Amino acid sequence: MDILRAPIAQELARWPSFRQAGLTAAEIQAQLVRPPKRDMGDVALGCFVFAKAAGVKPNEVAAKLAAGDVPPDNGAPRLIEGATAAGPYVNFKLNRAACMALVLGAIERSCPGENIEDAPQWNFGAGEEGKGKTLVLDFSSPNIAKPLAVHHLRSTMIGYAIKKMRESQGWRVVGINHLGDWGTGFGKLIAGLKKYFPEVGQRALAGDARPLGDMTVQVLIETYQRFNQELKQHEDLEDAGKREFALLERHIEALMADRAHEAGPEGKANFLIWEHARNISLAEFERVYAHLGISFHLWPVVDLHRKRVLTEEPERFFRENALYIGESYYVTAEDLCRRIIADALELKVAEESEGAMVIYTHGKDKPPIILVKNDGATAYHTRDMAAALYRHRHFNSETLVYVVGGEQRLHFQQLFKGLELLGHAWAGQCAHVDFGLLLFKQPDGKWAKASTRAGRVVMLEDLLDEAVEAVRGIIREKNQDLARDAQQAERVAHAVGVGAVVFNDLKSGRRNDIKFDWDEILNFTGETGPYMLMQFVRMGSVTEKFHEAARLKDWGAHAWKQGDCAQLKRDDEWELVLLLANFPEALRRASADYEPSIVAKALIEVAAQTSSWWTNTKDTRIVGEDAELSKARVRLVNAVRKVLGRGLLLLGMTLVERM
Repeated sequence: MDILRAPIAQELARWPSFRQAGLTAAEIQAQLVRPPKRDMGDVALGCFVFAKAAGVKPNEVAAKLAAGDVPPDNGAPRLIEGATAAGPYVNFKLNRAACMALVLGAIERSCPGENIEDAPQWNFGAGEEGKGKTLVLDFSSPNIAKPLAVHHLRSTMIGYAIKKMRESQGWRVVGINHLGDWGTGFGKLIAGLKKYFPEVGQRALAGDARPLGDMTVQVLIETYQRFNQELKQHEDLEDAGKREFALLERHIEALMADRAHEAGPEGKANFLIWEHARNISLAEFERVYAHLGISFHLWPVVDLHRKRVLTEEPERFFRENALYIGESYYVTAEDLCRRIIADALELKVAEESEGAMVIYTHGKDKPPIILVKNDGATAYHTRDMAAALYRHRHFNSETLVYVVGGEQRLHFQQLFKGLELLGHAWAGQCAHVDFGLLLFKQPDGKWAKASTRAGRVVMLEDLLDEAVEAVRGIIREKNQDLARDAQQAERVAHAVGVGAVVFNDLKSGRRNDIKFDWDEILNFTGETGPYMLMQFVRMGSVTEKFHEAARLKDWGAHAWKQGDCAQLKRDDEWELVLLLANFPEALRRASADYEPSIVAKALIEVAAQTSSWWTNTKDTRIVGEDAELSKARVRLVNAVRKVLGRGLLLLGMTLVERM
């Protein structure tokens, strides 16, 4: 109903009865609703607001408005065929053919082209609410020296979908992957590497830029875990970790002051180890992100082509690129941590507590923000505040949004309050977009947060690979023709397997816990990613079938584009068009509420109604003997295909032509 509201309201505003009541199109549009029963009419107008303003009863207003004469025809098809007063409402019967032509025409104009390569340009539901505004979106945010585990999936895909949805509404969205690449934990890692792999320290002291050799992220995390286990029996190792991190921080401070030559060889060696570990992690991350169809690029931009795009076409740059900006940036390249600390002292909002510098944001009965720890190192609170300050100033953003699990609610409440105490009024525009847990079925049948396989946490890459392999098996079993085309089969397996995981994550409200059930996720019926993709492919196959029939019967291969909506007389066809018409509103709400599930549910409704219509028209068929009916139905099919494709791309899925 969404894209029909404005033209219906504009037409009603021309009725003499509405003009006499002094009602504008905007006022009318705000009160339009769907009647609870189909036989009551196609759209209804509540008269309560109008009656209150006029000081009369709603029933009287409804009767007067419904009695108005229909204005003379101005050449355009009338959308409204008649009106009936029903208590405080006016129920309207619509000219379905004219309304359906309006909706299908809007989809066709906003979604040019028919091939899958054209799909990224489809923009049905695009808006301008965010035009001229910037949102900085923090999502994914893994820790360096650790592999991407399955719990990173939710932040990554919810964040990516929000980015695309907000961009569809005109926003410039700066996507940031806030890497956890700083802190005393890195001192422990460096100490562990030197202890268990002495050659690492030797190569670093010798100035080798790759002191870790061919180590993997898995080796790094195992080294860190081993060191922490030993630390429980040997407390002196705690001091060793602090010492190594202190050397690293001093070297960074010397670099910033252009006095690196005074920092000593040990600090430089630690810097080389840290930098190489970071690069190893980034390479690992990129491989896994590639599975999901996402890529991040290091900030500041050094690539000459991207720098040119950033300078000349910033809107395009931020649409095409999300950024890696680690915690270390606010220590190594931007001296904002010291600025935060200085401001806190100057404004007297910080105080000393057990040797640390803290801010009590929510009273002394709640944990404070720690600015400087008792060993003199900055804390992640400080770096998060510095990051917020940088994002607001550098990207000139109206809104800062953090896509992080619900268990971090207190942290973000403290972060936003701390920024407010430092005098930053824009902290009120910061938002924590929280989400529930990803649950796996355990051997005892219970659902739990941590799923293990042979005693190890499930890695995200393993999960995606398993999904893709499962679809490969389904292709070999169900579609031999596709299986023989190895390249296409692999593309389909990847799109469907990864899409199954992504859609399962996004179809429910983000605050809900999500159950990961392979049998449901890979099901080709029901509310699943494979089913959504199958419906998209099926709609494309209908057009191919029409082309074949058109050649045989001399209808004209593309005659469906002129399909007459007056041929679409079934109630289920009308309901399907209304669902398509409502997609822009679903997209707007999903963007405003940071809620991808609103788009997913809209697609589910379209797919379900399409399936019902498909079944109900088996006797006459979508492409049947009646040329004019076939043209109109194929036109509707193509509108369904484009809305499904548009929505699935917004959710971060990949479209396919065959399944």
